[in-house]
Amino acid sequence: MTKSKRFLCSALIVLTTALAAHAQNGKKPATEASKKPAAEASKKPAAEPGKKAAPASTESEPEREGAASEAEPAGESTSATSGDDLGPPPPATAEQDEKTPPSPLTPAPDEFPKGTLKPPPAEYDQLLSDIAALRSRVAALTTTLFKSKLRIIVETEGDDARITSFVVTLDDGVVFSVPERFVADDEKVVYEHAVAPGHHVIGVEVEREDARGQQYKTWQTSRFSVLVPDSKLLETHMVVADDSDMAEDFPEDEDGEYDLGVHLRARVTEP
Repeated sequence: MTKSKRFLCSALIVLTTALAAHAQNGKKPATEASKKPAAEASKKPAAEPGKKAAPASTESEPEREGAASEAEPAGESTSATSGDDLGPPPPATAEQDEKTPPSPLTPAPDEFPKGTLKPPPAEYDQLLSDIAALRSRVAALTTTLFKSKLRIIVETEGDDARITSFVVTLDDGVVFSVPERFVADDEKVVYEHAVAPGHHVIGVEVEREDARGQQYKTWQTSRFSVLVPDSKLLETHMVVADDSDMAEDFPEDEDGEYDLGVHLRARVTEP
C-alpha cells in the first residue's frame, strides 16, 4: 500500500469518528420527568373487555397549560370561585349571633305560665256572691222607695225572619237577652219592675237571618225615650217586624228590598 492510500484511510477514519461524536452530542439524555409518564403508563391497568379504551390525548402538557392561561387571564377569578361581584358572604360566627338583638315579638323565656291554670282564689267566689246579694237589695229597695213601674212587652212579626240574637236594654243596661232563636208571635212580657219616675230610655238590638237564604242577614238597633209618671204603671208594647224580600227576589232578578221596622206604643195604667 502506498502512502497516499494510507493517508486517505486515516482521513476517512477520523471523519467517521467525528460524525459519530457529533450525533451523540445532539441527543438529549432522558430526564426523570420523561421517564415518569412512561413508568406510570406502564402501571395503568389494561382496559376491561367489552369497553373501548379512551383515546390518548395528543396534546402535550405544556400546550394544555398554555390554553388554560389564555382562557383565564392572570389576576381574574372564575365564577366558580368568586360567587358574585361582592365575593362570598363571610361565615356567621357565634359572636355575631350573640350581638344581634332579639325581635320585640319574641316572647321572654318566663313570659307564659307553665303547666295548667290555677283555680281562682276563694275571694273571687265571695265577691260574686256579694254582687248578687247587692243587686237583690237594690231591687228590693227600689220597689220599696218607688211606686212607679215599667212594663215592657215584645211581639215579633215575619214569617221568614229568624231572630238569632235579641237584647232589650233600659237606660243602657241589659234587662232581657236570649242567645239563641227568639220567637214572640204573641205578646210576651220581658220586663216589669219598679223604677224611678221620670224619663227612661228603652232599647232593642236584633240580629236576623232569612230562612230562604242564610247569607241575607240584618242588624238593627233602636232606642226610645219614655216618661214614667209618679205612682203609675207605664206599659210599653214593642213590635219588631221584618217584611224583607231580599232573599227571594234578589237571586232571581237581582232586585230585592229589606223592610225592617220597630214600633213602640206606651200607655199609662194603674199599677
